Order: sequence, then structure tokens, then C-alpha cells
Amino acid sequence: MTALLRTGLVSVVVGAAVTLVTAGHVAAAPADGTAYAIGKCFAAGDVPVVQPPRFAYNCDETGVMQDMTWASWGTDGARGTGFDNAVECQPNCAQGTRLVNPIVVHAWNPKTPTKPGCPPGVQFFADMSIAYPKAAPPWIKPGTTWDTGTDFVTVDGMPAVHYSGLTPSCS
Repeated sequence: MTALLRTGLVSVVVGAAVTLVTAGHVAAAPADGTAYAIGKCFAAGDVPVVQPPRFAYNCDETGVMQDMTWASWGTDGARGTGFDNAVECQPNCAQGTRLVNPIVVHAWNPKTPTKPGCPPGVQFFADMSIAYPKAAPPWIKPGTTWDTGTDFVTVDGMPAVHYSGLTPSCS
């Protein structure tokens, strides 16, 4: 047992679910054998992270969900709260100010990836919204679009960003 702990690999079996903890990441398979993960910023070789406490949603550390607490995670979607730590890229991203705001996150629409190299038994949430209950970054302007699949909307009365069509790039 001590050798397993030193390698950073511990398996725990609880009922029919198996959880694997490795290098601070958690990948879990519920009783039906399907795991769920966020489809954005997932590449070949990445470990599917279930209920990530931290997630770089812009794939480059300019936007990070942190200190996340997840109330639900599964086939019906994921709901959590935490903080958005994003860079206001003025005059550019390297010199921009970091803005930290509370967030409410909802991910849904799990899809089985069709790209080669994606991990078996994992469905990725194809939609995700990040809503701002107190203050939103200045670029979050509901009714506008940042890019294809990135729309600024209102969720439960809060300004939000909605990512749609999220797919992992596993190959």
C-alpha cells in the first residue's frame, strides 16, 4: 500500500463506481460505466477530469474557473459554483489585469466523441454556460457574439457566456 501511495496512484472502489486519482486529477466511472467531462480544451492524452476544482476554459490560462464546487455531475449535466479568474486583455493579454468574479456554471448535452483517440466510456458536455451573479467582466454583453459557438446571453437574470458545440480534439 505504501508503494502505491508513493507513486501517486490510488484506486478506491465504492459500490459499483470506481474512482482513479492520479496527479491531482480525478477520472470516475459511475455505475453505468460512463464518465462525463467538459468537452472544451480536451486534447489527446488528457485525463478526463470529473468535477474539476480548476479548469482553464480558454485553453490558455486567460480564463480559468477555480475553487469550483459541483452540486451535480452526470448524464443530466453538471452544475457548480466557484470563481472566474480571467484576464482583461487590455492593452494585451500579457499586460492585462486579472478579474476575479463569482460564477455559476452549468454544463449539459453530453455527447460521445467521434474523433479517433478519444477515451472510451467518456461523454463530453457539448454546452456550457458561465454566469456572473455579482459582476461580469466588461466583455460579457448579453445579446452579442464573441465567435462561432461563443455567445453572450442572460441565464436566470445573470449575464453569462454560453459555449456551444464543444468537442474534444482527441487525435
